[in-house]
Amino acid sequence: MKIHELKLDDFYFDDVKYGTKRFEIRKNDRDFQAGDLLALSRFKDGEYRERTLLGERRITDIHDADTILMSVDYITDYEQKEGYVVMGISPFGTDDEVEE
Repeated sequence: MKIHELKLDDFYFDDVKYGTKRFEIRKNDRDFQAGDLLALSRFKDGEYRERTLLGERRITDIHDADTILMSVDYITDYEQKEGYVVMGISPFGTDDEVEE
């Protein structure tokens, strides 16, 4: 398992964070695999961002940027441009399995 630190455009960040967007399409230049983790940091206009207590998004560095940790559950290159993959993702550390 690898942890991949990636930028995620501010436009998509909240959709991923709140589970509306449960996939990522990326160039597979990192040899992504099911079971890997994606550390996705909020990024806009060439700069990292963090949300303040008042809901504003201010410029920061990667260490203080809003970051979410997602698990790669599924990966495919079906019907993608050469070298790209689609990854099914879910929040890391949540257990959706029901025990019997």
